Amino acid sequence: MILIDKTWFIGRKLTINIYSRHGSLLLPKNSILNDRHLALLESHGIELNREDTRLVTEFIVEETVSEARAIYEKIHNRKEQLSNSRIRRLVVPKIRELCANHRFSDVIVELRKKDNYTYRHCVGIAVLSYLAGKWLGLKEDELQDLAVSGLLHDIGKIKIPDSILNKPGGLSANEYAVIKLHTHYGYEMIRGLPGTTERQALVALQHHEREDGSGYPFGLTGDRIAPFSKIVAVADVFHTMLSERVYKKPVPLYQVFRELYQRAFRLFDPSVVRCLIFNLMSKMIGDSVLLSDGQVARIIMLHPDDLINPLVEAEGQFYDLRRSELKIVNFVANPLRKAE
Repeated sequence: MILIDKTWFIGRKLTINIYSRHGSLLLPKNSILNDRHLALLESHGIELNREDTRLVTEFIVEETVSEARAIYEKIHNRKEQLSNSRIRRLVVPKIRELCANHRFSDVIVELRKKDNYTYRHCVGIAVLSYLAGKWLGLKEDELQDLAVSGLLHDIGKIKIPDSILNKPGGLSANEYAVIKLHTHYGYEMIRGLPGTTERQALVALQHHEREDGSGYPFGLTGDRIAPFSKIVAVADVFHTMLSERVYKKPVPLYQVFRELYQRAFRLFDPSVVRCLIFNLMSKMIGDSVLLSDGQVARIIMLHPDDLINPLVEAEGQFYDLRRSELKIVNFVANPLRKAE
């Protein structure tokens, strides 16, 4: 009897057709495996290989990235007059599915890959913005507009030369000035789409503005930055830090949490940052972390007054990291490990 690792294969999707020894089709490609399927294969003496399956999340992310690319190209080439409602129908169901029914760590693993980065990044911002908006109490209609805003926030970059966008080294002052123009381009392009709102267009214009006035293009501060723009700004930085680019290495997840939390009261809206980190860190309760003294500990509880220094336990000893010299270095079973 050939044993199949059910805990690994269940819930994954087949990338091939599976046939019996006599040539009859047992399971078609794209079947999502369950106990019954695995028992069937076992009864036929068929052993699956890891490469025969992919995560369902991977399929949905790839479909959404492809859709995002098609949307950007249609807007750029003006081959089809896309509207806000049309873009909603194309991508929001997939965004909602990724937010509701998939492990966040699996979604992020797929969204941080290097290939098709521009479109993968935009899908990542749509997902993170939708989640943050939901946790902040926005209504479904607002969430859908926010998701489209996140998806289109960088649409203006299609007018920026690739030689500047993908330059491995630092940008010159002139090149940086060209990069900043994508906010203006995006604003005008989104305003030209039927059914879009001013607040959606403002996301493209304002997502690089910062609470202290250090952002661009206008150096706006505080309440002069629109609420949607504040949410997308945090999502944008979060995903950018996690991702690998030609000019930067990915930042470990815990370091992203720490840096965003520390910047919250200067660069970003603290309510957005706290909401995102609290809900994401809550998903990590029970996960293992590496402490600064080399111990491996488990996250036991978050402190509302200090989200990045939780209560942890290591070998029966509890440490309140708010009052300890020990600090978390990173997650041990890192949920943002490389995709298998």
